Amino acid sequence: MKTGYQQGDRLAYWWVDHYVDVTDAQEPPTREAIARFFAWHRQAQLPEIAGLLTQARNQVQQPVSTAAIVQIQEASQRLARQSFDQAIPDVADLLLTLTPAQIDRMEKKFDEGNAKYRKKFLSGSAEDRESARFDKVMSYAKLIYGSFSNEQEQAIHAAMAPLMQGAQARYAERLRRQEDWLALARQVQQTHPPKAQVVELLRRFGDRWQHPQGQVRAASYEANNQAGVALATTIANLATPTQKAHAVERFQKWIDDTRSLMRERQGNTSQAANK
Repeated sequence: MKTGYQQGDRLAYWWVDHYVDVTDAQEPPTREAIARFFAWHRQAQLPEIAGLLTQARNQVQQPVSTAAIVQIQEASQRLARQSFDQAIPDVADLLLTLTPAQIDRMEKKFDEGNAKYRKKFLSGSAEDRESARFDKVMSYAKLIYGSFSNEQEQAIHAAMAPLMQGAQARYAERLRRQEDWLALARQVQQTHPPKAQVVELLRRFGDRWQHPQGQVRAASYEANNQAGVALATTIANLATPTQKAHAVERFQKWIDDTRSLMRERQGNTSQAANK
């Protein structure tokens, strides 16, 4: 995590460039915006992330309740929304400079990603789809808890049923968000409104992302969320003492990485003050 975070500015720029092919004129302000974001994130959110990881480390040592998972999830979502809101003014600046060709490229990249998603999670037989989703679930589970017995894997596979039922709905929501984003980008490009209006459009987009509109979409979103929380709770409570110890060690390493990154920020601040 520490290595990835230290390269975060480069990775973020690569991600933006991948979707819109940043022009020479757009590159300096884009890199500056990313640097501002990471400077803010180190100061404002790393301490909270360390606290959240500590909470998770403590939780995995005991029986885990659904409420505990929801609490950590809601805290994570709050931090994510704060990050989105922090980036909005700079994202607005970039949107105001996008060309039609860059937006078309973004749509093409979305389509390419969707094709890969459909092939992996929505194509083939029911067994193929379940296997792909199971592999993804287990990759996260093993990252935290280590290896699992055959009996545990069978129990996790059985607990996946509600998650599998929402597969098409999750994909449909993914498409709606992409369509909303492309519509927003094209509206800004075509009308070139004042920046304050673009900022408001972005805030509304964030609201719709967190709280899908319409009774059917909202119900589907909540059902998928509950299925994910229930599965996470099941996995946590299947863990043996050895697996819990693995989880504690894993979370502690993430906590140590986060605190080390915080110390780097403090050191850089002190050096700048002494110059």
